Amino acid sequence: MVAINERKDLIDALRAPNRTIAVYRDTDLSVTVMSLAADQRLKLTGIVGDGLAQIKEPTVGWVQSLYLKQISDGGMTKGKAYRLRNTSELSQGLAAYYEPGAKMNDGPGANSIVYLTNPEDSYVENGRKLIRVFFVGKFGSERAGYVSQGTVGSVLGETSSNFVAV
Repeated sequence: MVAINERKDLIDALRAPNRTIAVYRDTDLSVTVMSLAADQRLKLTGIVGDGLAQIKEPTVGWVQSLYLKQISDGGMTKGKAYRLRNTSELSQGLAAYYEPGAKMNDGPGANSIVYLTNPEDSYVENGRKLIRVFFVGKFGSERAGYVSQGTVGSVLGETSSNFVAV
């Protein structure tokens, strides 16, 4: 059984698959309803499970969220580029969050490039500053999420930050 949650920020959100994917009738992914081509727009319902997202357009069904990417015209655009610092502490990349407390199952890999979102967005949690960025995750999908810039007071691009300017 899959744990299902409502994510209000994902209601009517537009996404596109990064490859051809199947749309399934239910969460056990046993009955295919249709296939979606890479880059075909779809609309989410806001109902998600571990690695799954329910869609309502072009048909109602379930898709594997691992293969979905942001569509850049959803209100945010890519800003300045930074590279994840090449250190032993960051050798596994960074964890990413949809919103405070809602961890993604993906994040930017070691030494990868991220782009600040425009408009910029950030929050502070447990002594760390988390910034919203676009990144290609470890599974190959482009996403937007919050990642740790470093401790509170760190400055992007300087040694106090997890990122260097590109």
